Amino acid sequence: MPPGLRGIPGIGPSRARSLESSGVLSVEDLLWWLPVRYEDRRNPVPLASLRADQWACVRGTLKAIRGRRGARRGMHITEGLLADGSGNLHVVWFNQPWIADSLVAGSEVFAYGRVGLFNTRAGHRLQLESPEVEKVTAEGDSAHLDRIVPVYRKLADLHPKSLRTLFHKLLATGVGVEEALPAELLREEALPALAQAFPALHFPPEEADLEAYGRRSTPFHRRLIFEEFLGLQALLAGSREAREALPGVVVLQAHETGDFLRSVLPFHLTGAQRRVLREIFVDMASPSPMYRLLHGDVGSGKTIVAFLAMAACAHQGFQAAFMAPTEVLAAQQAQRMQELLAGTGLKVAYLAASVTGKARRDALAGLADGSVQIAVGTHSLFQEKVDYARLALVVIDEQHRFGVEQRARLVAKGTHPNVLVMTATPIPRSLAMTLYGDLDLSVLDELPPGRQPVITAVREEGARHRVEAFLRKEMDAGRQAFVIYPLVEESETLDLMAATEAFERLQAGPYRGYPAALLHGKMPAKEKDRVVREVRDGRVKLLVATTVVEVGVDLPEASVIVIEHAERFGLAQLHQLRGRVGRGGQRGYCILMHSKTAGTEALERLDILAKTRDGFAVAEADLSLRGAGEPAGTRQWGGDGFRLGNPLRDFDMLERARRWAQRLADPGFPWGPGEEERFEAWASRVRSRWGSYGRIG
Repeated sequence: MPPGLRGIPGIGPSRARSLESSGVLSVEDLLWWLPVRYEDRRNPVPLASLRADQWACVRGTLKAIRGRRGARRGMHITEGLLADGSGNLHVVWFNQPWIADSLVAGSEVFAYGRVGLFNTRAGHRLQLESPEVEKVTAEGDSAHLDRIVPVYRKLADLHPKSLRTLFHKLLATGVGVEEALPAELLREEALPALAQAFPALHFPPEEADLEAYGRRSTPFHRRLIFEEFLGLQALLAGSREAREALPGVVVLQAHETGDFLRSVLPFHLTGAQRRVLREIFVDMASPSPMYRLLHGDVGSGKTIVAFLAMAACAHQGFQAAFMAPTEVLAAQQAQRMQELLAGTGLKVAYLAASVTGKARRDALAGLADGSVQIAVGTHSLFQEKVDYARLALVVIDEQHRFGVEQRARLVAKGTHPNVLVMTATPIPRSLAMTLYGDLDLSVLDELPPGRQPVITAVREEGARHRVEAFLRKEMDAGRQAFVIYPLVEESETLDLMAATEAFERLQAGPYRGYPAALLHGKMPAKEKDRVVREVRDGRVKLLVATTVVEVGVDLPEASVIVIEHAERFGLAQLHQLRGRVGRGGQRGYCILMHSKTAGTEALERLDILAKTRDGFAVAEADLSLRGAGEPAGTRQWGGDGFRLGNPLRDFDMLERARRWAQRLADPGFPWGPGEEERFEAWASRVRSRWGSYGRIG
């Protein structure tokens, strides 16, 4: 274990407890709390050259200092006069009475702050307002002034200046962390040692390139980014090795099974679907369990591939479970699978919170005795009272919407079953192969025949009447339309129309006379099911909804989707919503409505979506625009995300880290004295930090 915080200079028992409660348990954890930016406080500016509204570092002699009460009640003002040979400057601090006690006239000081313009009876004067101030010492080593100064986010009860003081003391005493990476790796990758990287990142040297620091492209940044990536890749390699050693459920594909699958399939598969299905069948026939990620764009046909794999297991006498993120999607998939398997003798059970009474008892009994071969549902599939007789395959749809524990609990219902996780969230192909290194990757990169690209248009409020006329035209032609809102109820803090209010307005206004329905996440499950059935049966032409339709509501006759306040959504989510239309062979349209107050960056995102139809290209653009730390980025890829690394920006380094993880796992790697033990200790800490990374559990 790395050294704890107790006894470290500047950290007493109370502060150690505060840091530990924030998850900072060691010196290493603390040093990873890196600056968010840097301020250049080098080269003090002559007082005579100062201008109003300028931020400046100055050096001079404090000629006078005194405190007094301000004109307003409770206000205390400390005033000083600073001189440096080029001129004099008034300095003022508000409600900081201790300043007058800590400084005395005649002291030589550094000061950093904003230059303000103050009105006096004699006219205007410049003054330095509430600056940071520090005495000039013989050592000349200031933490806060006369240097490139780190700026931190607050940590526990430590404010930015207190953190700067703490790190300055900590690094001055030489307290650090052990080097974890072997010398050969550091030499080949030209990376500095950890003992060099942390001091340079907390307190950049005098000659530092601030632009490179801002881009996180210095050798010191690269060192820590590489370490992050190597830790993840080592974890993935170990996870994969452990899983491959498990005895899996072997599902052999007999000739009769192929005939059976062709008999229940109402259409021909695409070449990509056939390729992926072969990959799945080969995996399930192997002695170790399958752990495969099925990744494909919206509408590429992932669900039918998963269904055929489940049907193959059922035909061979095994069971399969399909877990969906919402009841709307789960109910829809259960109904579709029941229709496809009608008359085959295979049974599909639907399990969700809304399934109660005899229906629930029958489903549980059938799964326990094996008479029900396929289970479709939500979180109910892994509840305590749910038992499976011969669970051979677990399918997790939109896997990132489930927590690690939830996924693991479903897998644990069987004895090392095969696992297929699916996602339509666009991730660049090469990036997915590296970030999902513990899973085998299948990509559906072909849309079904007749599927036309959706035409996407960006419109503002002034075009609303034309948009409404277009929707009426589409509905008059027998097609259906979506109108999507980001909220369910009115919000006092967001100027958005709520779906419930909008539904009433649209029914009474531009779409009067058209059969309409409302769908949102707060509706009871039975009411949601009723609405979805009515829309699928064609009894509803206009569906007003929230993002509950983002995944899985499959309406073949829907031709147009209007997304209100589109600037509020991320690119990946907009692309998912766009995929809800044009699925029945007809042309699909997506209209992105934005408010007049939409910012430049938001409009840039919408323009990218209008010009880009490929989900993987959308993913590249999305990650480029906002980095890789949010739900469409690394947050769904692991733990708390990367602290420094950006997988898209630093992809070359991520690839090298993957290759190094493989080299270091080789028994013949030439470790130096003590290096392997230090690396294993570090890898153990990495596993702890990234413990929630695995998509399976």
